[in-house]
This record gives sequence, C-alpha cells and structure tokens, in this order.
Amino acid sequence: MTESELVIVIKKEAELKAEGWASFDVNLTNVTAFIDGKTERYDLNGLYHIHRVYEVKRQSIQKLMKFKPKASKKLLKKYSKREKNRG
Repeated sequence: MTESELVIVIKKEAELKAEGWASFDVNLTNVTAFIDGKTERYDLNGLYHIHRVYEVKRQSIQKLMKFKPKASKKLLKKYSKREKNRG
C-alpha cells in the first residue's frame, strides 16, 4: 500500500482445459510455428535488414551528439520515424 494506490491480491483455483497446442521458435530472421501438427515459417529477413540499417545510422549520428547536439537530436528523431514507418 502506498499513498496513491492500494493493491489487493485474490487467489482462486481455476480448472484449465487445453484444446490443442502450439510451439514457436523465434530467431532473428524467422519465426517457426508448429500448431496442431502443421509447421509454418514466417520470414523476417526484410524487417531485420531495415532494423540493422537504421541501427548503424543511429550509431553514427550518436557519435555526433557531443559536437552538434541539436542537429543530432533532429536526425535521430527523423531516422527513428522512418524506421517505424518502414517496419
């Protein structure tokens, strides 16, 4: 309990019924799903490439932060927005 909030925890036993199952393997460039005996593979190469390209750009801009802080902040905002829009 704090001045601004009160947290109450309630425990209740629940009966779980599972109707099937799924297994996922998540890697940098793909997600493989095994759902009810069927395998699906989702390719993430394009997304990973976009992320890496903008990560390298942000690193080079962050090195400029010491010398040109205003310009660097503006560029970081610009490239972060671009990455978000492309992904």
